[in-house]
Amino acid sequence: MELALSIESFPLSEETDRDMNNLLDGLGTDYRTVTGASVWRLPDVRGFAVLAYTEEGELKGFATAIDIVNLDQYEWSAVVSPDIRRQSVGAALAEGIRHGLKQRGAEGELAACVEEEGAAAFIQSLGYKPAFKEIQLAAPLLRDYELPSGMEVVLADEEEAEAERVLTAAFDENMLPVIAYNMADESRQVWLMRKDGRAVASAATLAEDGHLWVTAFGTHPDEQGKGYGKAFLHWCRQLAARMELRDVMLDVETENEALALYERSGFTPVTTVAYWEPESTG
Repeated sequence: MELALSIESFPLSEETDRDMNNLLDGLGTDYRTVTGASVWRLPDVRGFAVLAYTEEGELKGFATAIDIVNLDQYEWSAVVSPDIRRQSVGAALAEGIRHGLKQRGAEGELAACVEEEGAAAFIQSLGYKPAFKEIQLAAPLLRDYELPSGMEVVLADEEEAEAERVLTAAFDENMLPVIAYNMADESRQVWLMRKDGRAVASAATLAEDGHLWVTAFGTHPDEQGKGYGKAFLHWCRQLAARMELRDVMLDVETENEALALYERSGFTPVTTVAYWEPESTG
């Protein structure tokens, strides 16, 4: 089978978007999140797709690379139709990704794979080594919930410095560009949880494909162990109910101690995504 490869920058055309979604519809695993389907047609997202079409114009595989927070650090993932997976199409798509990253002056890359049979062997064959794994978790809506006395959750629109204070203490200075990106992105909302007037936790939310995604979530170290994180997550589940969404989702590294908190807050594992870095890294 002869295939022609091409590269298309974001925002993708309506026709390309349709072809890619049609391919995903025919697969047993949901690859929409790992391939960033919700942002393919957004004009302010930096990314591109490598496309593999037959001579008849049928899309048989694609890969997408996305600069998540505009720092020239790309995450990429590839999808190939099951009937041609043994025909080295995946390797050709990966080579197209490398070419596109070089063209765009990428400073770093991670390959993302849903954990399934054959995925690890494939990505290793391309010269990548394991970096870390994330579990995608989901929780149902929570329609009846009230925050404990003295607590409130408010938008951080005018209090970016407070969000920075909480999250840099909870993580490190690398959170600053993430916070700035979330504040500037009109599709995201940054929240502060207050207890008796002081900021104790922060998170960003994004409504996408019927899910409410919770990102950049952290509690100030001085306030941890007091139930604020669990209360915040319950509030997010109620927010999703008010927005008439399906559920709440978040990602967490498998080694993160907060995984137990999420499970106690009503979240259950959906899938695991493995991230790989080039062998030359480090």
